[in-house]
Amino acid sequence: MDAMTQSTENISDEIQRANDGWNSAFNSGNADAVAALYTQDAVVLPSTHAVVRGTSAIKEFWNGLISAGVKDHRIEMIDALAVGDIAYATGKWSANALGEGGETQRYEGTIVTIFRRQGDGSWRACLHTWN
Repeated sequence: MDAMTQSTENISDEIQRANDGWNSAFNSGNADAVAALYTQDAVVLPSTHAVVRGTSAIKEFWNGLISAGVKDHRIEMIDALAVGDIAYATGKWSANALGEGGETQRYEGTIVTIFRRQGDGSWRACLHTWN
């Protein structure tokens, strides 16, 4: 197997680790750690139709959700595929937050993340969207 092609099992493991790291950073309430998991030129496209571009804006975006009480974030991966230094993953996400009445409410949807392999071999998100 050459460096341009990875087995599905291998990339699935890599992306699962990336997802687990993202969940851990978010659930610890550390927006800096979350933003560090993206490339410097990354774009986040939330369901609000905003375009959140670059490390500073991404940190600010996630800090807003963390501050609003969003917690217990999970990503259940459906598929992951890599070609060269680009990979994509699809999945389902869920999180808890306070609803209008002050009760904990569960939110969920689907997620697509495009990852770019870094020089150190790690995968960082360069495009992230969900609904």
